[in-house]
Amino acid sequence: MEAAKVFKYSEKELAASVCFGFFAISWLALRLIFFPFWVISASSYDMQNCMNLSEAYPMLLYYVFNTMLLTLLVFHIYWWILICSMIMRQLKNRGQVGEDIRSDSEDDE
Repeated sequence: MEAAKVFKYSEKELAASVCFGFFAISWLALRLIFFPFWVISASSYDMQNCMNLSEAYPMLLYYVFNTMLLTLLVFHIYWWILICSMIMRQLKNRGQVGEDIRSDSEDDE
């Protein structure tokens, strides 16, 4: 993402588009496929076999950490929606990376 921003600021639109594409593909693969299907499943299902969840302290840690991981997954899904809207905006602009949708323009001040 940082490389795409550097290329955007240096007005190299093709390189910015390619870097943003790699960023979007890696986000989809790592944060929306690998993270929930391997990390969360390992911490929730596989840990039940390793831990003694009948005691209070391990059960508390189990639920707290899995809740935090699921909250992080919700954030990943929200950020993926923002990435998809940037992709749609880029397709409408015929390949040029648009402005960041998260922030206001700095020229307004």
